Amino acid sequence: MLETSYKKQSVKRYVKIDKIRYRKYHIKDLHLIIKLLYPYRQTVNKYEKLLRQLSFNEQQQRLILDTTHSLTIINELYRDQDKYGRFYVTREDMFNAIYMLQNELNLKKHEYLLSASLRWFYNQVVQCFDGRVFTSREVSLKLRKSKSLCYRYLTELVDRNFIRIVGKRSQAYVYKLKEKEAI
Repeated sequence: MLETSYKKQSVKRYVKIDKIRYRKYHIKDLHLIIKLLYPYRQTVNKYEKLLRQLSFNEQQQRLILDTTHSLTIINELYRDQDKYGRFYVTREDMFNAIYMLQNELNLKKHEYLLSASLRWFYNQVVQCFDGRVFTSREVSLKLRKSKSLCYRYLTELVDRNFIRIVGKRSQAYVYKLKEKEAI
């Protein structure tokens, strides 16, 4: 009787969290850490008015503004200050925040948001396997790249909704390209 209650507790203790939610938790933790470390630091964001004109809702805008604030405070040595000690947000901070939050913001699929090597890999996969299913081993043989590199890139492309997992062949995942959406 004691063993069964122990097993039930151990099963309830571990909860699987999706990667996208997991990243969001890390971003919120970053904001909290910055607020705890630098409670009186302030930033001036001249891009806030431009951000309000874009198609982001209030929650997404708040997330972008908090992330740019945190990035500006982290890079305070390289940021200009006004006479009140407030740091100016740069375009680099805005771009980095949007790049970091692209999965949380549910941005439409844009290839230019990928890194150069990941974009090359995606284009090669599109050329070789357009409309067909494939495994990471088939990709590594076709592109003459290591299995670990192909698996890492495929996992990243699945997270960013460029490729989807459609099944399994014994131990291997079977992937398929998502249809191109109108941008």
